[in-house]
Amino acid sequence: MLEPVNNTPKHDLTILLPGLNGSGLELGQLPRFLEAAGHDVLIPEIPGYLFGSPASKYTDWVQELHRIIDEQREIYSVVNLAGISMGATLATLVAAQRIDIASLALMSPVLKYDGWSVPFYRPMLDLLYFLGARNWEYSEREPFGVKNIDLRRRISEKFKTSKVSEVGAASISARHLHEAKGLMVNAKNSLYDLNCRLLLIQSVEDDTCSVWSADQILEHCKSEVRRVIWLGNSYHIITIDNEREIVLNEVLNFISQTSAVEKHAADPATSDNRKVLKLRVGYE
Repeated sequence: MLEPVNNTPKHDLTILLPGLNGSGLELGQLPRFLEAAGHDVLIPEIPGYLFGSPASKYTDWVQELHRIIDEQREIYSVVNLAGISMGATLATLVAAQRIDIASLALMSPVLKYDGWSVPFYRPMLDLLYFLGARNWEYSEREPFGVKNIDLRRRISEKFKTSKVSEVGAASISARHLHEAKGLMVNAKNSLYDLNCRLLLIQSVEDDTCSVWSADQILEHCKSEVRRVIWLGNSYHIITIDNEREIVLNEVLNFISQTSAVEKHAADPATSDNRKVLKLRVGYE
């Protein structure tokens, strides 16, 4: 006897995006933390963006993420996006181009490399690329986006034997940085179209990007529901640094609240939205 087919979609999925030329290591305990609370998680393979493959065009990264979301929308009724560093930037642009993203969690989003540890010659690298000098790499250096001294020491040791660690790759190609520049420009220009629920977590001591990027997002986005967390004891990779527990709990609470709101809104048994409004109050 044939078993009945269950076509009921799963409820919620959170797509997590690491930083440029990085890996899932940058996300720390976040994937397992969300899964332990009952939320499905996906760290997508994006060729040319993640570590292990030559850089491709940023438009290819965007297109591939759209394809992945379209695929998952066939399975899940709710899809959330979350990213750290350039992963947050990529998530921002894609979320601004869609109307079916339930929520967006941004951790250390980058619209400009203007942090205090960025070398003064960084803009000159763009000029070198424009002039045709493209066979070079930018090597990561201390503090590696991490304020915790012990962790920073372990990362330094790891880079002696491995090309990738919890802070991303030991070096980033010129092509990766060039494509990231295009992504940042387009993400900034898309902010007026960004209107999904928004969580933004940013360190005021970020060594890679100043609070300018976060301020631009908050100033120009159209999200009615937003929550902002400012950290004071971390640098750029906030998912593994001193305040990682705050980051984990804030992202989990945000995703859980989104899930509850969407589940209530989709429930045909209810005819009013008082509960939905009550849930939204804390994030306005």
